[in-house]
Order: sequence, then structure tokens, then C-alpha cells
Amino acid sequence: MDPHMQPNQKYAIGAFAKLTGVTERALRYYDRKGLLAPSIRNEHGHRFYTEQDLLQLQKILTLKYLDFSLEEIGSYLERPEVDLQHSLAAQYEMLQQKQRQLERVMETISRMRKLVEGAGKVDSHLLLVFIHSIQHEEVQKQWLSRQMPSSVVDAIYMKGMSKEERLEQEKQMIAILLRMKELHKQGMEPSDEKVAAMGMELLFLLESLLSPVIKGLSEQELAQIEAIGDIEGSIDPFLFPNAFTKEEEVFFASAFEHLEALKKLAGGDVRDEG
Repeated sequence: MDPHMQPNQKYAIGAFAKLTGVTERALRYYDRKGLLAPSIRNEHGHRFYTEQDLLQLQKILTLKYLDFSLEEIGSYLERPEVDLQHSLAAQYEMLQQKQRQLERVMETISRMRKLVEGAGKVDSHLLLVFIHSIQHEEVQKQWLSRQMPSSVVDAIYMKGMSKEERLEQEKQMIAILLRMKELHKQGMEPSDEKVAAMGMELLFLLESLLSPVIKGLSEQELAQIEAIGDIEGSIDPFLFPNAFTKEEEVFFASAFEHLEALKKLAGGDVRDEG
């Protein structure tokens, strides 16, 4: 029994809330949920809490502390004979799973913050696309491995690099994409020198990752990769959500077509033009 509660004393909701440290709103909510209703009603219809209600509230708060849902708490209170020890074992396993999930979420947020560090304001849609990609990275790899040689997939995801090296590469790519989006927003043409410079940097980064692997592929493997881009709708839109608007897609496509033309004029080294 609470030391501040006198035997057989009854408390209105305000006094009971003050005694227990639980808000009146929470007490009313527990009442509506059928978990804790005041035990006494006087002749005027006023309802009061008792010592027995305090014990019931203590059970609710203890189970809530153990992260049982209100539905689970209600089931237990209706059947107190249920083996709580067994329930605690199941709850412990569930909490371990939740802990692992929280660790994954924290790792994802930490990685995302590092990727956009120094990039200025990033719109919410793009942030969610990046987070989605981090969240589903392993499934993305599995999907891509069914469409193209595993060596290419490994190169795309920078297998073999340290976390620090990969982070730096990804930061550079994201910074370039964000800059190109900004240039488009400013109304620049795809052939503008600033756009071309950004495009060249991105192509250089991609080629540095993929060229060593592409050179070692057979003609059949190369055809397999090209077929992915030729088949409309071949990319799973859930696993690989679009980070760009239709207008941005047209802008980027035009910018890279311009770069391809520059590359041919430069004899293959796009970095010498712009």
C-alpha cells in the first residue's frame, strides 16, 4: 500500500492522480479501456478510487514498464492466473527483437546524417528515398543479382571498401545529385557548363567504380546489363523508388546526352571538356 494512502480512504480522480503521479487524462483513458475503473460511486453518482484501485494501477504501470501493450495488460488482468513467468520470457524475446530493430534504425539514421552532412537542406522526399534504400539494401542486392552479374552488383555497392571509403564515395555522389537538382531548380540548361561539370564528376565516380568490372565481363553479361535498361518497367519501383521528378529526369537525361556528345568529341575523356 502507498504510505500516503490511508486504509479505507477514497479519492476523487484529481487526488488520486496527485497521489500516484498519473495524469487524470491517463486515468480516464484506463477507465475507458476497462483497465481501471473507480471502485466506489456515492449517492450523488461521484466516483472514487480506493486502496484496491491503487494495487490495480500498480500492476498496470508495472506491465506497461515491461512494454506490454494495453491489450496485453487487459488480457492479463482478466486472467491473473495466467503464467506470468512464461509471459515474461516471451516478452524478453520480443524486447530483444525490438532492441535489434532500434539499433538498425539508429544505424540507418546515423549513416544518413553522415551522407548529407554539409549538403545543406535536403527535401524530405529525397531523404526518405535515401533512407528507404539503406533500409532495403540487402534485398536490393538480391534483386539485382538476379538481373546482372554479381561482380557488377558488388561494384555498385562498393564491396571490399572500408566503411569510411564507401561513405566518402556516397557523400560525393549525393552532393553532386543535390547540386544538379539545385541547378535545375535555378533554371539552368542541361548544356550549361556548371551542369556539365557536375555531370562529369558523377560520371567519373561511377566509371571509377564500374569500369574495372565492366572490362572483365563477357559479351553475354554485357548484353544482360543492357537489357535491364531496355525493358520498360523492369526495375522494381518499390525497391528502387524514384528520387526525381519527371522534369528532373528529363533534365538529367539531356545533361548526360550532352556529356556523351562531349565525350565523343574529346576522344573518350569527358573530363577534358566542359
